[in-house]
Amino acid sequence: MTLPVFKHGLSRDSAFGFSCGRCMGCCRNKKIQLNPYEIARMASHLGISTTEFIADYTARGTVLKNREDGTCIFLKKNGCSIHPDRPLVCRLYPLGRHIRYPWVESFSQFESEPGCKGTFNQGGTIETYLEEQGAFDFMRAADLYLELLCFLLETLKDKPFSPDQSDTILETVQNITQGKAGENELKWIDMDRTIADYCRRSGQPVPSTIDEKMAVHITAVRKWAA
Repeated sequence: MTLPVFKHGLSRDSAFGFSCGRCMGCCRNKKIQLNPYEIARMASHLGISTTEFIADYTARGTVLKNREDGTCIFLKKNGCSIHPDRPLVCRLYPLGRHIRYPWVESFSQFESEPGCKGTFNQGGTIETYLEEQGAFDFMRAADLYLELLCFLLETLKDKPFSPDQSDTILETVQNITQGKAGENELKWIDMDRTIADYCRRSGQPVPSTIDEKMAVHITAVRKWAA
């Protein structure tokens, strides 16, 4: 379900405020696309590897699973069971964040979910709202992985591949961005698996923090593409 846009072309300085009413209406019938950082945060919250998380909690590897009734797999009676590590799109609601070349940021405000009990106010700015929601680390990670995808698309678009390959790596990247990737295409999305293989080959220790892992993960994927 995609909500209609109420306002667009907003910036971090735009007046904005929103107080959640905990009605949990926004936790239903959504396609929540995930990047490796978000997967790593949720996997760490659950005490499992990103490999296990991708297998158990995603559909097609990069989309968070919903139950048959459309509710998010992490929605419990009292709300989100992984709230401290929830994805960026959940932190932004009812805002959307947009990046266009050459890396220009803007925001849009969506219309509320039908029956939403949240309340709007003009007591702050979009930037203060983002800070309240703990969004900045997630935004930085989203930008780094967007930059990585752009790098992959640019680097791999003209590379030749053997005729016996069923899909080119370029098609793989495009499938990932569209949420259509298959199991074999998702190996590099799996942060823990990619890092373990890279560190084994390079002889360096596996990093311990998620930020350190993200840096090594991006380096590993860039070297793979090159």
